[in-house]
Amino acid sequence: MKTEQLFRKILISLIAFFISSVAITAIAQSQSTDEYQKTVRQLGAQTDYFYVSFNEPFTLNCAYGVAYISSDHKGLYVQLLAAKLSGKRISRIVYSQSNGPGSSCNVDLIEITD
Repeated sequence: MKTEQLFRKILISLIAFFISSVAITAIAQSQSTDEYQKTVRQLGAQTDYFYVSFNEPFTLNCAYGVAYISSDHKGLYVQLLAAKLSGKRISRIVYSQSNGPGSSCNVDLIEITD
């Protein structure tokens, strides 16, 4: 095998290794969790996002103790508002955190049951 071919194979292998390492690190930092029986403490809106906090703390260390809802997911905010106004608890919330502990959390699902 020529030196140039060997060098190319080694270089391709190193690049593939680096890309897979970066992808694994990004995946490892991203977390999603389900939590149950939460009482809405605070609802708010900031620019293009809504946010919520609960009387019970989040399991994940979310920035500012709130979870954000993007404006294109207004239905989730409506569910939270309904729970707040009716005095019902959130029976289930699913939220994710993609940049590791202490970064912002994003709401993915809200359920209210009797």
